[in-house]
Amino acid sequence: MIPFPQGVVKVLALAELRNCGAWKRALQNKCKDHRYYEIVQETLQCGFEHHYLLIEDHAGQVRAIQPVFFVRQNLVEGVRGKVRSIVGTIRKMFPRFLTMRVLMVGCGAGAGDLGVWDKDDEPFVAKALQSSLQTYARQNKASLVVFKDFPAIYRSALEVLYSSGYARIPSMPMTRLSLRYKNWDEYFGTLSKATRKDLRRKFRKAERAPNIEMEVVTDVTPFIDEIYPLYLAVHERSALKFETLTKEYFHAIGQQIPERARFFIWRQN
Repeated sequence: MIPFPQGVVKVLALAELRNCGAWKRALQNKCKDHRYYEIVQETLQCGFEHHYLLIEDHAGQVRAIQPVFFVRQNLVEGVRGKVRSIVGTIRKMFPRFLTMRVLMVGCGAGAGDLGVWDKDDEPFVAKALQSSLQTYARQNKASLVVFKDFPAIYRSALEVLYSSGYARIPSMPMTRLSLRYKNWDEYFGTLSKATRKDLRRKFRKAERAPNIEMEVVTDVTPFIDEIYPLYLAVHERSALKFETLTKEYFHAIGQQIPERARFFIWRQN
């Protein structure tokens, strides 16, 4: 239990939240609600230590439940060549060489959110985290506190963190494609002459190839043995890695939160 000027923060495990109504309300308006966080904890094997901060005010009212996790971060992630080889050799004797225990606020697989159900509580929760996280990190021997991949909509609420030494650093961008066109012809007309010519050539070539079929499903379980090796192949080519999704993760997404899941599968016969 960690007191702060406006209330108290209690550290809970997932098992303690199972029958907690506040946990089901937390994140209820987000794309990734409480069920997603449970899936991440139960299906990913990334060395994450998951905990949940229940934030109460002095009246005993629960204002938020904030997911957090500890991870031992590799400080040479993405480094290649001789340096990586030297570090690998040293780690055979000292496995934690050039690693750091980090307290992450947010989600282990995706962008982070504040665990509130009332948006008006965001400033209160931000101040509670500002007052308690450094204490919590010290208690657990974490050297760094990171709000992982929080989108820009939280900048106003989280500005209070600057006074405690936090800094905002750009993360890997989320991908969003704005479709401002009524139909294909309108979009095609906005392209340059050279691009339109190139696309027509590619379309003619595609017409001579076997058809590409697209299927949209909410549960990818029947296809997991086909798609999972493709995911791993792409994942292993990346120089920067954080979490590795598992087959169990994909199963659970489709079976536990199907109304929030869409899988697009393309096949060429």
